[in-house]
Amino acid sequence: MKAVRKAVWISFFVALVVVNALAEAMDYFANVQVAMFYRLTFVLSITVVAAIFAGSTLLVSKLGAERPMSGQFRPREVLACLEMKKTRCTDGAVAGLLGIQRNDLGRILGPKRPASSWVVSASTHRPTGYEQDEMHPDLYQNEQVIDSPEDLKKFIYACRKKQSAPNSIF
Repeated sequence: MKAVRKAVWISFFVALVVVNALAEAMDYFANVQVAMFYRLTFVLSITVVAAIFAGSTLLVSKLGAERPMSGQFRPREVLACLEMKKTRCTDGAVAGLLGIQRNDLGRILGPKRPASSWVVSASTHRPTGYEQDEMHPDLYQNEQVIDSPEDLKKFIYACRKKQSAPNSIF
């Protein structure tokens, strides 16, 4: 991403120099209207480049942030609930619930560790690319594997409900 930002800034400065030189040349040759046109074009170019740059920066910051992707579920909450209930879930179900592409899931969940090993491949029901010491020791304690975003949503709601229920003394 740094290379893209660098290219955007370089092209921005090249455009700045070229358009300003054209405007100065038109001013010099007493063609004020054309010079104004070039300056207006320059301002619009700056605005467009700044918007593109700001948009790419926001996209990068959103991808790595710990916030709800689809509006109501956080990756940390999903992992905590799966760990609490000792239940595995397919990567497709988690990605679908969070509203992201499955390819982006690894980046969102962070480094391989026992807490994220509850997210497994749909075909093998095992965490993809994990060594034994990176997997949770209770990973295979429960046979259930959640395989759809809808089932995971119900699972998370049940987990929330249980966590918010007051502890009874009876």
